[in-house]
Amino acid sequence: MKIGIDGRSLQGNRTGVGRYVFELCRELDYILPNAQFFIYSQIPLEMPVLSDRWRLRLDPFPLSKYIKSVLWLKLRCGELCKQDNLDVFWGAGTFLPRLRHPIRKIITVYDLNYKIVPESMGTTHRWAYLLFFKKDIHVADTILTISEGTANRLCEITGRKTAAIIKPAINSIFRPMDKKEIQNCLNSYNITGPYILAVATWEPRKNLELLVKTFMSMKKEGLLPFHRLILIGRKGWKDKELHSLVMKNKEQSIISLGFLPDEHLPSLYSGADVFVFPSSYEGFGMPVLEALSCGAKVVTTDTPELREAGGPYATYITPTIEGIRNGILKSLAQTSTNNTIEIKPPSWRQGATTLSLALRGEL
Repeated sequence: MKIGIDGRSLQGNRTGVGRYVFELCRELDYILPNAQFFIYSQIPLEMPVLSDRWRLRLDPFPLSKYIKSVLWLKLRCGELCKQDNLDVFWGAGTFLPRLRHPIRKIITVYDLNYKIVPESMGTTHRWAYLLFFKKDIHVADTILTISEGTANRLCEITGRKTAAIIKPAINSIFRPMDKKEIQNCLNSYNITGPYILAVATWEPRKNLELLVKTFMSMKKEGLLPFHRLILIGRKGWKDKELHSLVMKNKEQSIISLGFLPDEHLPSLYSGADVFVFPSSYEGFGMPVLEALSCGAKVVTTDTPELREAGGPYATYITPTIEGIRNGILKSLAQTSTNNTIEIKPPSWRQGATTLSLALRGEL
């Protein structure tokens, strides 16, 4: 079986979707030992598996790297797929290239941002969804989602039912760390004193600007006299005001560390007094699951999808200054952490097993 995969989410630093695709690919290599895999991209990327059965199909067209990624998928990727005589294509980035019959078409839907929070999207990304999303959903043979909430919203918006829900898993590194490991990590970033942690890309939907304003208000009122606010995540879009706030208050206990590799996150999660994830909308919410698995107290927004990630262990809020403030204070007042909670998320192997059924046309 020849399997094509949209590799755009694997480009650059891997955030939520990229990590999801990367981990499932690694497990597919084990589950489908006789398959050939073709990852399509307009620029070089790190392959999830180093094997003769995995091939990076870089577009040889010299100007391809200058084309917007969705347009590249629509205009160029289909020609490469045709050359490779694929049996099935996994739209791991939600969209599909132009594919000839009888290639089976699988799409994974992560969220419905374009309907729920369109104002938070970049212009190109938003227009891509408006132009292509519903059409691609209706031509796909199989639809997969990452949460029940996303599946329900997708059915309401498009009428297509989800064949299977493959929830994100987490790696074994996400566990409560001991005091020495935590301190070594904090020392490496010159972090002293207690801190509140946020992990998210700098985009409007994540509500980091609101979190910073809430934190500074609480500092002025003397509610958080010794705490720092640590922000982890790469710069995104529509973040000028957030950047200005952070720079203005960086001398007053706000520290931005930018994008960090996964291996540094468990200690930072474990050492936080509170982890705050006040996103207005998520398709699931992997950082919530990661933080809980590391024993952190979690404050997050009360949506169906984030409740799937946080279960009964998180403190749920309305994403307002008052809501964030009350959530932080409630969590700080708790006398115990979640270190004794046994979080048992699905494994990547389980998810890839379901994905393999879809790729084989058995869902």
